[in-house]
Formats: sequence, structure tokens, C-alpha cells
Amino acid sequence: MGSGPGGRELGRAPDPGLPVLAPGRDRRAAVGWRGTHPQAVGRADASGMQPHATTREVPICASAAKHLGNLGGVAVLPALLLLVGSVGWAGPVEVELILPPALPWSGQSLQLALGKEEPWSTPCEKSGLLRTPRYPETVAWLKKLVAAAPELEMVSLGKSWEGREIWMIVASADGAFTPEALKKIGQPTLLVQAGIHSGEIDGKDAGMMLLRDMTVRGVRRDLLEGANLLFVPIFSVDAHERFSAYGRINQRGPVEMGWRTNGRNLNLNRDYAKLDTPEMRAMVRALDTWDPDLYVDVHVTDGTDYQYDVTWGANGVQGWSPSIAAWLDSRFTPAVAESLESWGHFPGPLVFAVDPRDMLRGNAGWMAGPRYSHGYGDARHLPAILVENHSLKPYPQRVMGTYLFVAEAMRVLGRHGPELREAIRRDRARRADPVPLSWKRSPGPPPLVEFLGVEQRLVPSAISGALRVEWTGKPVTLRIPFLAQEQVDLAVPRPAAYWIPPSWPEIIQRLRLHGIQMEPSRDGWTGDVRMFRLGE
Repeated sequence: MGSGPGGRELGRAPDPGLPVLAPGRDRRAAVGWRGTHPQAVGRADASGMQPHATTREVPICASAAKHLGNLGGVAVLPALLLLVGSVGWAGPVEVELILPPALPWSGQSLQLALGKEEPWSTPCEKSGLLRTPRYPETVAWLKKLVAAAPELEMVSLGKSWEGREIWMIVASADGAFTPEALKKIGQPTLLVQAGIHSGEIDGKDAGMMLLRDMTVRGVRRDLLEGANLLFVPIFSVDAHERFSAYGRINQRGPVEMGWRTNGRNLNLNRDYAKLDTPEMRAMVRALDTWDPDLYVDVHVTDGTDYQYDVTWGANGVQGWSPSIAAWLDSRFTPAVAESLESWGHFPGPLVFAVDPRDMLRGNAGWMAGPRYSHGYGDARHLPAILVENHSLKPYPQRVMGTYLFVAEAMRVLGRHGPELREAIRRDRARRADPVPLSWKRSPGPPPLVEFLGVEQRLVPSAISGALRVEWTGKPVTLRIPFLAQEQVDLAVPRPAAYWIPPSWPEIIQRLRLHGIQMEPSRDGWTGDVRMFRLGE
């Protein structure tokens, strides 16, 4: 087991003598996980975070700054953006964001971060966990770390359209830095990617801290004794440098961040199947070459307000990889949730509100298709998890939650890797027939699950006059329907083979990138086929 501050185990409660936020909570119940949260009161908590307002330092024109006094000290951000486009720039000011009240938090995990003056502090830690570094600063810090740590190597997966390297850090206690070497030592391997949507960059700063702690600081080295780590700090590298304070104005930090789409405005998390972008072609090639045992994709959500700070999920046992899904449900999720809870976090399931204006209408389960990271993993029998941190939680809380998530994922993989590999083997040998292509909700009333929400109400908008949702900051425990997609909606017979004419080389090339086995027919072939045409 790894040690936390003062020799405490990372995977367990910080100390029996120290108060842990919401101790003694019940564990997850069915799909709705249980927990409690104190009501948001007071101006600031021990971490310095204000529950009723948050500020972000943004550049603003002198004229706009002069007019802020007429707004009662509260900047209406859309109007502010119009102002800054019309006059010259001045220095940065603090602008209060119009966001729901933040729930107070002072989790013990903040103790895991280094102080600003520590020699191996990350750029994020040097800012007090408020800022994320730009691409050049990130790469420079990682190169410095790799030079100092014999357990690390830095490899390029490829380049973006704008010429930036997509870096991956290989972490191995045995100094195994090639796919062949990792296979030889036999330990399970975790691949974590951050910044597929570069405005959602929590995973980058958390991963940099964890790499440092496992190597030059030596306080988490036990994690590397059980599993290898492949870490991609910035996946959508061009989107990362579309850097602005306005990339996600509905998100509490960092101060500035990247953008959702790359230089051609393509969303990488819609590109897994079609492989239109060089970034995704590089990643799929890496998945095929390095063959990790577990694949984690870190995001930040948006939409409704609730108490959970770290949520995650995967396709269920009704999908293409039922043995993998069962392992994730029975081994992975309980262990990771327990670790997060013990450090003062609020783990929960993925949240897709049926109606964001009324959470009582339920949470929708989702079976992702292969255009998404975890749907693609399910289709190729690669254990894949979608992490969605909650955008309304402060950046320090989200970064530290991600740190703990990845650390515990490595620990679980180190302990139960052989079981997961057996599940992978069973799913890859299964060859289901017919093949399910889509799912739907089962008929009948859905089960009710517990949901840790935040009180909401509809109030008239001062701008449009229509009703808008207002979250009050008061935690509430709800019983809501869970509408899972458990029933196969469309399935097709598994064909003996697919015939691809040589006039479609781009299709053949992309299938090869996916690692799909093909045999060229050099002498021709005669037989009955079923052909499909796509109309306009």
C-alpha cells in the first residue's frame, strides 16, 4: 500500500483521529451511489474556496472595468465579452462568475499537493492549483522530470496538423520503455489520457503530480511495483493552445484553458471509429501497439448541478464486452469509490439528466457507440472508462480527485490484473452472433435510485422573461428513476467476412489502423454477397 502524509495509506482514510468530510457514508446503492454533503454556508472554507461565488482572473478592457461599478460589482459575462471586443486592452481584473453557489469542500486530499516553493512542484501547484500550464511549459517540466527519473521515458505518438508532438510518458519500475519490454515483464498496464477536450484538463495536472510522486519523491513507488502507467498529458494538443479564460465559462477553473475542438474544429471524442484526425490515428495506433489492460479517458462534465465531484462509468454487461464490464462493476468501481470517499471526495455514477430542468425525471443510462472513447474500448474488448469530473466543483477539488482516481486505478490493476486479463480473453474469444448495434430502455417502470443532488427551482429570466433553472447550493437527497439502456434494439447476424473493393484504399487503411485483420485476395473470388448502398 502507498503512504499518504505522515505514512498514511493512500487507499484508506487519512487518519482515524482526523475528521473526514461526511464520515460513515453508505456505499453505492445500485446505480445511485449514496453519500451526504453539508449545506453550503459561510463565505469561505479552510481551503480558501468561496461557496457562494468564484472568481477568475481574465483580461478586460479599461472601459469595461470602469463600467463594472454600475453593475453592482457583478460582471454579466456575455455583456462583458461584447465590451472587450470594442475597445483596447488593459490589465487583468477579478471578475465574479455568474455560477450556482459552490458547495464547501476541504477534503484531506489537498494535503497530497506540494507547496508553491517546493523544488518539484508542478506549474499547477505553484499557482495554488488554480492555473494549468501551456503546452511548452508542460512539455519542459515533463522533460525535466524524465531526465531526473530512471523509471520514466517520454515518447511521441505522432504530430498534430499544426506540428505539435503528442507526448506519452511511459512509467515502469523496471525501466521497460517499449511495448515488447512491457509485455516481457508481465505487469498490467494502465493508459490514462487527458485533454481529449482540452478545456477539460484536470487529468494533465493530476497526472504530472502522480508521476513525480511515484519517482523523484518516492512516496507512491509501490504503485509502479504493481502496474505500469502510460500517461498522455495533452491529447488534443492544438486545441490545448486555443487558450483562453472563456473556453468554458460554466466551469470553476482553471483560470485559463484550451478548447474543445482542434484546429479544424473536429471533436476527437467523436473520431475513434472514422479516424479523420492525425491525433486520433496516433492514439489508435498506440492502443494497438502498446496494448494496455485498462484505458481511462478524463473529462469534465457540464449541465446540471449535483454533489458528486468525480463520476465515471463504462458500457454495461449488455454491451460487447460483458466479462470486462462485470470486472469493472465488481472490482474497480467499489475500490476506487471507497478510496475517494476516505479522502473527502464525492464519487458517483455518470450523470445524464433526462431533463436538466427537473432532475426528478431521472438519470439516463447510456451505451456509448464506437465513436466515443469508452464505446470504442467496449467494441474492441479493451477495458475503457469515461471519467467526468463535475465542472462546478473548484479546480483544486477536481485535480486532487483525479489524482486519487488514477492512483487507485493503478492499485486495483496491480492487485487484480490477472482477473481482468482473463475477462479480456473471454470477451475476445466470444464472437457474439447476432451482433448488437444499439440498445434501448426496457419496458416497464424504471428502478428508483438515490441521487445526491442540489436543490433547483425555475425562476423568470431577467433577460428573456422565460423560465430558467436556478440551483440554490442546498444539498438534497432524491429518489429518481434510472433509465438504463439494457435491451438490445438492433442486432445483425455476424457475417462470414466483409469484402472491400480495392477502389476504397482509405477504408482499407483505416481498418488496418484499427488493428483489424485482413487478407488480400490476389486471385479473385466468386460467391454470393449482400451489398448495401447509402443514399443521400
